Amino acid sequence: MSTTTYYYVRPTDSLFVRGNLAFGDSGEHGSSQMPPPPSLFAGAFRSALLGQDAKHLSSFLSQGRCSDAALAQCLGTPDAPGDFRIAWLSLAGEPDKGATPEPISPLPADLLMLGKHFAKLEPRDVQTGVQSAGDLPLRATLVSAKQEKPKGGIYLHSKGFSQHLQGQLPEQSHRIESHHLFVRDPRLGIGFNADAHTAEEGQIYTTEGFAFSPKSDEATAPFVSTGFLVGLQGVAELMPLEGELRLGGDGRSAHYRRVNFSAPVVSKVLGKNNRFRLILQTPALFSQGWLPEGVTQQDDGSYRLQGDGFSARLACAALGRRETVSGWDLYHWMPKPAQTAVPAGSVYWFDEFAGDAGKLAAWVEQGLWPHNPDPLHRSRRAEGFNCALLGAWH
Repeated sequence: MSTTTYYYVRPTDSLFVRGNLAFGDSGEHGSSQMPPPPSLFAGAFRSALLGQDAKHLSSFLSQGRCSDAALAQCLGTPDAPGDFRIAWLSLAGEPDKGATPEPISPLPADLLMLGKHFAKLEPRDVQTGVQSAGDLPLRATLVSAKQEKPKGGIYLHSKGFSQHLQGQLPEQSHRIESHHLFVRDPRLGIGFNADAHTAEEGQIYTTEGFAFSPKSDEATAPFVSTGFLVGLQGVAELMPLEGELRLGGDGRSAHYRRVNFSAPVVSKVLGKNNRFRLILQTPALFSQGWLPEGVTQQDDGSYRLQGDGFSARLACAALGRRETVSGWDLYHWMPKPAQTAVPAGSVYWFDEFAGDAGKLAAWVEQGLWPHNPDPLHRSRRAEGFNCALLGAWH
């Protein structure tokens, strides 16, 4: 199993992460997405690896493969990726200068902030007389004493997220609001005529960026800097301990440095009830739409996960609004196929587990992909999609 090396990436300028909404006419607004897709960091780090030596970059552009054996093993070819893979991606904050960054997570789909307290969605039977779409036996139901509108822009400190993975309700003190991590930074742009070297009349637009490490009262600021925690597999000692990246639109700069970090692991995730949750950490590209790979509908109407040495029944799901994943292929100089993705934070509840729990954990750690993925899936796997974590379901 590949070793994961972690890096703290701190944008040193406003970060522009284009979404997939149409954009280009005069007066339009180019929206961005936050958190960004993992492919943003896959491209930045792979470019940094190639850019260390002009010979390596030249051989990759001309032959589609590096002449250096170690880099070739890491990066592979444009159509057959090597060992490189994004295995972890989260927002992060640096408590003190030079300290190990703390991962920060958006609220999963089964957790809400109502007023000043957290509330959970729990799988429940559909009540008699209530109509509900879907074939799963249970529905994700809000458990709350009163009706309130959920509060947006809330993230979880690492301790709160660990509590949630353990099946506990996070403490209120473990929340953090988005303005402590980043603030929106809109920019005005003007269309440019490349031939005449003049501004295009009426071609005025705005683009949305994000400024990290926002200035705030030092007494209340939880971090001295903010950015991202990125886990890479297959890089071994090829990446320097620290350096600079071109990140996002316009190739804005970001600083990275290697850090010590261990991903959270839930002890006794199954317990005595043979139940567990899957929580998507990055957007997922499933061949069956919203259904994870390996889950199929049986003759009795149930949905079951069949893996190598384990099985379980899909009992309930809480999914966010679907996303569209695309991008630009620099090597072939063409757009990547647009694909529908299940958003990060979506939750699946499984029960009736049977088999080897270790094999289940190994499958989740390698990403929720089929055993023999096609070339497009192999490319998306290297970019960090379909990462998930196991959580307890008490």
